[in-house]
This record gives sequence, C-alpha cells and structure tokens, in this order.
Amino acid sequence: MNKAIKTKVAIATLMVILGVGGQSQQASAKTYSKAITKVAGNKNYAIYHHATKKGPSGKFTSTKYFKHAQIQSKKSVKTNKGTYWQIIVDGRNVGWVKQNFFTRNKISVAKKVSLVNNGNFSFNPKDAISYVADSKGTAVDTSKVKTSVTKVSSNKPGTTTVNYSYGKAKASVKVTVRSDPKEGVASASQIPKNGPKAVSTWKGSSKSSSRNWNAKHNYTIENKSNTFKANGLTLKTKFFQPRFVSLDYHKAGDKMGQVGVIPEGITFRGHDFTVALFNKSSDQYGHLVSYDLSKLNKYKAQDLPGLKWSTFRKYASHIKVSPYIKLGHGQSLSSSSKYFYVLANDNSAKNSDKAEEILQIRKSDMQINQIWSFKIANGSSPRYIHNATFSGDNTMYCLFHNGSNHRYEYWKVTRSGDTWTPEEIGATQSDFISNGSPVQGFTYDPKHQQFYIGFNDYLFRVKTDGTYQGKHHLKTKREIEGLSVSSSKLYVEFAQRGELTVGKTK
Repeated sequence: MNKAIKTKVAIATLMVILGVGGQSQQASAKTYSKAITKVAGNKNYAIYHHATKKGPSGKFTSTKYFKHAQIQSKKSVKTNKGTYWQIIVDGRNVGWVKQNFFTRNKISVAKKVSLVNNGNFSFNPKDAISYVADSKGTAVDTSKVKTSVTKVSSNKPGTTTVNYSYGKAKASVKVTVRSDPKEGVASASQIPKNGPKAVSTWKGSSKSSSRNWNAKHNYTIENKSNTFKANGLTLKTKFFQPRFVSLDYHKAGDKMGQVGVIPEGITFRGHDFTVALFNKSSDQYGHLVSYDLSKLNKYKAQDLPGLKWSTFRKYASHIKVSPYIKLGHGQSLSSSSKYFYVLANDNSAKNSDKAEEILQIRKSDMQINQIWSFKIANGSSPRYIHNATFSGDNTMYCLFHNGSNHRYEYWKVTRSGDTWTPEEIGATQSDFISNGSPVQGFTYDPKHQQFYIGFNDYLFRVKTDGTYQGKHHLKTKREIEGLSVSSSKLYVEFAQRGELTVGKTK
C-alpha cells in the first residue's frame, strides 16, 4: 500500500472514530420507544430503503398502495432534502417517506350533525372528529383539541356552530337540533308472537378457539377451513383475519395505533367485508377495517408481515383502515353502496331515555360524513336500542330487548331528510336465551323478510312480525361477533381467531 492510500485510509478511519462522514448521517435521527400513528395524505410519494443526512436513497415503491392503510413510525430523520419518516404499514416495516406525504395541520370532522329533540341528551362535539393531524402529520388524541363548546344540548331547537382548533389546524361543524319534540314517539302496539323456550348457553367470552388461536399453538395462522352445520344451515370459512392490522400489543405509543384484536360487528356487500375492531371490548372508540375479498386469499392475510413483498403490497392496497373513531359498541354495523352506518350506542346502558347516535361513514376515505341522533319511545317509555341493522341509506331495523317483560320488539325506523320515524313491526314473547347472555349479532334478510339474532354460538330466525322460524346451534363454543346478509347469503363472524363464514339464507 503506497503512502497516498495509507493516508486516505487513516483519514477515513479517523472520520469514523470522530463520528464524521457515514456515521454522522444518522446523527439527527429521532427515535421513539413506541410507534406513533401517522395520517396518510392523498398524493403519491416515493418510498426508499435508506435515509441519511444527505437524503433518501434506494427508491423501491410508492405511497399510492398505502393511502388507506394503518401507518405508524418509530423513527424520523432530518435530511438535506427534508424530513423523512420510516413507516410501518399494517404492522410491517416498509421504508422511508418524505414528511410531505402525511396530512398535516388538519382536523377532519363530519359535514353536519343533526340531533333529535331530546332533553335527556347532549352531544359531545368530539364525536364528530375522524382525525386530528399535527404539523408533522402525527395523529393527535382528540382530548387535546379545543372546541368552542364542550357539549350541545338537544332540548331546544336551533343551530350551534362548533369550532375546533389544535395548533394551526382548524375546523367547524354546524350542529342542528330538530324542532319536533314528538319525533321518535310511537306506539308499541304489536301483539307478541309466541317464541321458543329459552335455551341455555355460557355467559362471558368464548369457551373455545379456532385450531391455532391459543397459547399451545402460539396463536399461529390457520391453514384449514371449517364447516359448521346446524338444522339445515351450513356455514363455511370465507376468510381468516389477521390478529392485528398494525403493530401488536403494547408496541403503539398511543391508543390510535393498535388495530385489533377484538371484533364486534361486521358488514358484507359486494366483495367487501368490513369489521369493527377494538383494543378492549369495553371501548367506545375503534377502527373499521375493510377487506376486498376478491383480491385476498382466505389464509394469507393472517400473516401480513410475513408475506413476500409483492403480495404484501397488493394486499395492503385492498385493505382499508379507518381512523380511530367513535363506534359505540361497534356491533350495529351495516353498509350501502357508498357508506357505512354505525349505531354508536353504549352497550352498558340499560333502558336509557338518552338519544343514540347514527354515524354515516364514507367508504371512499373511511371518515365520518354526517351524524344523526334518534330516539324511540312507546309513549313516555323509552326504547334504548342495543342492536340495529340498516337496509340501504334510509331504513334501519332495531331490536329492543332491554325491558323486563321477556319480550323482543322489532322496530323499523325510516329516514326522511334528517328525521327518523319509528314504527313497531313485530314482537316475540320469549327470552331466547335463559341466562341473560347478550345479543351478539342482528341482521335483516330481505328475501325471506326475517331477522337473524345471534347469541354466543346460537342463531335464531324470526319473521319481521315476530313469528319464530327456528334456531341453529353451531356448537363452536366461540362467540358470534356480528352478522350480515348480502345477495341471499348469510355471513357470520366468529371470535378467536376472527373468522368470517358464509352460508345460504334459509
């Protein structure tokens, strides 16, 4: 080695020791012990393998595949070409993207809120927020957002403009209380049809799981489909879901980050399967996750981080994750061609005289479009609804079962403009289940004009007038976590692991 080369080597070695050159490229990197949630923007940006002080390098894909994904990050770096973040998409490490990709300094709120006249209910303006993004595109807890009013009472007709602010982010929404104090007051005049003798089931969480959803098998993925048969109904596995569509337990630095692991409600339309997911079953806020099942294998999506890159990129582009939004119990989830509908109720409430919120959520971007509140009362006796299903954009069917008269009532609630008008259409004299185990799925079958009601692993069929049609005991020992009917097919979600099954309506 000649003298010139020795000199260059010595200089290079000294630069490394002193933190100069390659080592200094990461000097301005900021790391987080837990991942923070980022808010994706609409424009396309390149994603790179590397980012140093000089800038990014190794372009290999684009953000166009991930605009509706769950995005998290644990590291950012300031470069000569702007700030870059190392993103985690649906729980998988992907690469570095410029901060400009994220939505920044924005509060997304519903376009309008319309409240039924009800002196027993006040609207929390933060229920109308889909997300808040700060100057770096990081999602902000709504508790940090300032509002011009803390609540809007619905006991007096009129319109209140609510202003929201967080740093440079601003938004506003008009909250209108409708004028008719008798809206929602009707008569529960249907004579109940005789129902079945109550059957016994367990109380509490599932008593079993799918083959591998247990500690013995380390919660590994399922690789065999199931067939469940009961009294003429056959259900077959349609889709096994990933445990998380994000980093898993305790790895997120905020409650908005974890997507999973508890399903509570589902809806199916066309090829799209959508599920409401929560961190805990007692939560009122969660995520909607929508899967285009025409593009996904029934098994492979269970392991999003482990897929080969080309498959993951394809799958991520066909999975949509909503912001962390108000969903109530999440069980009453339905869809029309353009919107999701959620009855965001409080499942722990008894027969309350409070109004309940209906959220209309855009399928296009998974954000809240508008909110209504409604009420149902039999004269002065309230009907607080725990389970509802929508048939199109203007019709909701409600199941009332919170009274002490061993009776289930079925209500049809029709929307005209912003007014929701209830009518009792049927009733069944029965408890269905003997130990008070709650309803865990409710849906409407238009072809046969009947309802499906789920309790644990039991399904009951009832005509809209309350006439009992039959029951199906599926004997899975796994809780039903949502029902949906689409194109004469019944979709049933089971817990532990989240498993969508399908069969013909009967």
